[in-house]
Parts: sequence; C-alpha cells; structure tokens
Amino acid sequence: MGIFKNFKNLFSSDIQPEKNALSGLVCPFALKHNKIKINSKVIVPNGYIFVIGHNGKALDHFGEGKYILAPATLPQCCKKLKIHKTDKNNNIKKSFKAEAYFVNIGDYELNFKTQEKAELGRRATGIFKVGLSAKTLFKVVDAKKLMEALLYEYSYLKQGEAEKIIVAYVSDFVINILNKFNFALSEFIYSNPIIEQNLIAELSQKLSKLGIMLLNLSEIKYILPKKYQKDYQNNLKTKEQQKTRDNEDIVENAETKLKEDYVPFGNIVIEESTKGDVIPKNENEFVGEQQNDNNKEQEFVDLNLDNLYKQDKKGKECKLCGYINNEDATICEICKNKLD
Repeated sequence: MGIFKNFKNLFSSDIQPEKNALSGLVCPFALKHNKIKINSKVIVPNGYIFVIGHNGKALDHFGEGKYILAPATLPQCCKKLKIHKTDKNNNIKKSFKAEAYFVNIGDYELNFKTQEKAELGRRATGIFKVGLSAKTLFKVVDAKKLMEALLYEYSYLKQGEAEKIIVAYVSDFVINILNKFNFALSEFIYSNPIIEQNLIAELSQKLSKLGIMLLNLSEIKYILPKKYQKDYQNNLKTKEQQKTRDNEDIVENAETKLKEDYVPFGNIVIEESTKGDVIPKNENEFVGEQQNDNNKEQEFVDLNLDNLYKQDKKGKECKLCGYINNEDATICEICKNKLD
C-alpha cells in the first residue's frame, strides 16, 4: 500500500508530507513546477505551521489540519498575486507560482557561537574583546512573523538555511547586549551570574520580535583574551566541582535524615508490665495509647468450674451464665445477674 500511495502522490497536486519526512526548523516542500494548484489540498501535520511564500514575502499560513487552497482561503495571495482574477485571456487562474514551507513549532535546540567579539572596557583601564558560545532552547510562537524575517534575508529558503540565519541573528544580538552593558573583565573571569541574567532578559525580548520565545540559555562559555582564558577556565572548573560537592552533600544529608526518621513497619517490641499486662512499645520509645490502660484495674468474673458444673440441678437457673442457684436466691452467685 505504501508503494501505491507514494506513486499516487507523484501525480497529485495536493501538499501532504509525511511528518517523519520533515526535519529542521523550516522545511521547504517541493512543488510541481514551483506552483500551487488552486483548489488543491494541504494537510498540515501536528506540530507544524504551513506558510506560503512568494518572492521574499510570507503570505497565507495554516495550522494543523486539512485545508482547500482556494481564493476564499488565501486572502494574502489574492491581495498580492491576484489569484482570484482572470488572466489576460479572461480565463480563471488554475495555479500560481509560490513556495511552500512547514515551520516546526515544537521546542527546538540550537547551539551557537558568536561570529564576532564585543569590544569592552575603557581606555583608562584597558580594552578587551569577548565572545561566547551557548545552547538555546526556544519555540516558534508566530510562524508568519519568523518567515517574514527569514525571507527578508533570502527570497527562497533551502533546507537548513533557517538555522544559519537565526544563529547569525542571535550572535549579533548577544554582541549588542554585551556592548550595551560593558561588563568589566573580572565579571567574565569569575562568571558573575548578572551577565547571564541580562543576556537572557535582553535576548528574550529581541527574539520575541522575530516570533520566537526563548525557553532557556544554557552551557554559556566565554571566549576571553588568551592570558585571561586560563584563569576563567580554572575558576569555572572550581565552581563546577563545588556544585558537584554541594549536590552530593544534599543527597547524603537527605539519605541520613531518611534513615533516622524511618521506622520499619511492624518493628514493635512486646514488653510485660509488673502486673502482667501486655504493652506494645516502639523501639524508638514511642508508647501507644494502650499504655494509659495500665493504671486501670482489670475487672473479671471468676468462673469456678466446680460451682458452674455442680451436679445439683434443683434451684433457680441463671439465664445469663446457666448456673443453678438456691431456690430462695435473688442474685446469681457466679455472674451477679438478677434472677427472676
């Protein structure tokens, strides 16, 4: 069935890619003769946005689902390409030239390294250059806005070009942020967290204008002049070792506390009081509520078997214990029950 389906798709004008065939942040879809046939269908898989591009412009876009590509559903194409009007021979247009893209809107990781270095410091104290590398985690929240920015750089995107453009953007943004704050050299050598905080805040704001939400910026490594790079790396190594020791101490303290507080189920010691009462006692010296009963005198009925089973059956029989009392008795000698 898969062979016949692929063979059928070769002759179909519909746009329906397999989700596992899509890769990268922006995946171009090859159209027949670089045209979209009017009234053809597009099937957008989950986690993607379908965007129509033309001559460096982002036009109509669609979310997950199935759509008919007709003038009624393509207002931007109608406005820019006049697909709803007849041609010079007064014929209704059957297709129009365009590009098709599927934009990944899931969480996406991208490593980058600044392509240039920021020039920081002051002439009085010294000028130095710094760059950095890091890992970004982000997601596209406005696919059309992103495609407008990308198609502004290239009129047509090939596979993998979106990532290259974004890395260039991020690199420029980071350099501008470092220039803006002009941090001192010592702040980089000792990895002052204020640098990372400002980078994340400023970079988030700049990427949002591209339709991108920054989720995380991690594994930040500074690139300093050679004579300071070694000091920075030694300080970074020391911090990482200290962090590892702190984590180990946290785990060890938690395990110790768990052992101290833990009482195995059923770990009960049975002790006998001087009066012969049985008292359940926890080996952690927790005594249950039954200990309060030790001070209470136990009341019991002394059933004398010889009296209970004596052979004389004449007299008043107690309805409670069955003992045969004397004819003139009013209370049972055994259980003290009132006799009728």
